[in-house]
Amino acid sequence: MAMSPVERKAAQRARQAAAGATKIELVLDAQEVTMLAQNCAARRPGREPYDLSEYITLLIRKDNAELQQLIAELGKRNCGRCGDQLPVQDCPCKGEAACWVNGGWHEVKLKIDTPRPVAANQT
Repeated sequence: MAMSPVERKAAQRARQAAAGATKIELVLDAQEVTMLAQNCAARRPGREPYDLSEYITLLIRKDNAELQQLIAELGKRNCGRCGDQLPVQDCPCKGEAACWVNGGWHEVKLKIDTPRPVAANQT
């Protein structure tokens, strides 16, 4: 006998839980929803736009790859005060100007780069 919609949904939730999936709720304002929908379409020109969840998941994976690369680059440097390999999570020297912990987090924080206007060809 076929499963009811409630049973199918329960089975889907069980499969997702077994796979380690976590459901989160995200609150976006109208402007963010518009930007998200536009980007989902713009990132797949001529094709069906990304699903909102798929797009957000891809952004998370892209950011993680970029962060791992940044951390690897930081790992080639040392704290100016204690000499520990970067990134330093905690340091007995924090509070001192030369310690990376004081301002180093600015190197790994999320940043929004504002695009510069493209200059028009003036011929």
